[in-house]
Amino acid sequence: MRVSKKPVLYSILIGLLLMTISYFFQPLMPFQSIAHRGASALAPENTLAAFEKAIELGFDYIELDVRLSKDKQLVVIHDANVMRTTDGEGLIEDLTVKEIKKLDAGSWFSPAYAGERIPLLNEVLKEVSGKTGIIIEMKSPENQPGMTEILANMLHSFKPDNEIKVQSFHINEIKKFHQLAPEIPAGLLLSKHLDLFHLASYREFASFLSVHHLLLSKSFINQAELFGFEIYSWTISKQYQFADMQRLGVHGIISDDEKRIPDSIIYVLITPFLKGQDFFKTLLA
Repeated sequence: MRVSKKPVLYSILIGLLLMTISYFFQPLMPFQSIAHRGASALAPENTLAAFEKAIELGFDYIELDVRLSKDKQLVVIHDANVMRTTDGEGLIEDLTVKEIKKLDAGSWFSPAYAGERIPLLNEVLKEVSGKTGIIIEMKSPENQPGMTEILANMLHSFKPDNEIKVQSFHINEIKKFHQLAPEIPAGLLLSKHLDLFHLASYREFASFLSVHHLLLSKSFINQAELFGFEIYSWTISKQYQFADMQRLGVHGIISDDEKRIPDSIIYVLITPFLKGQDFFKTLLA
């Protein structure tokens, strides 16, 4: 005896229709655009070229990473090792600034960027001053003695014309930074679920939370806002993810390029279907 699949298909279609209608009536909230390592889909990450491209595109902030060189200078680079993004090798902590400045940080991305150099943080601060905000991530500060103090001292002496924020995954270093520079907004990066009971204690030293987008929910954002946190989501690359984050009401979206949500009714209507592509592939297999 064959069982008709029509009721199941009708149920799926009705569910998709209701999901589309529900999705359509959720407003797209405004957000601050944050360029992940600069406009890193369009220029080599964490270089002046990427930061200039982000400014050209109108991002509200650039996000960058810092590590300490052998001679205790703040270098703008994501990885501990220079191999992925330069023509050199070795750990940043084992190289002096003079050695780092000889490396080509652009050719790996495109021949058009051959000769691009790894910048120092003070060079970036001077270059983008007054043009855009900056979010500085301290990379592994717990393993680089003195980084937090050096960064706080630099920002105190620089007195920038634009807004600067500092973030890290390491709670104790963010606490220390807040004690050293309470006037500069500090934030925590989160890659796992946060116990809501900790929000009150985190608010003593952090004013924003940068959260992996898969961990975010409307209820979490509402709870965080009650404590006065701003919520940033990372790292967004697909158009429907922008829409999801806007509908959740995040305050900032960290992304690699200039992608934005088109204000067309057609896009809003098809977004649930884009999100369900994997489901349909499984269904039709």
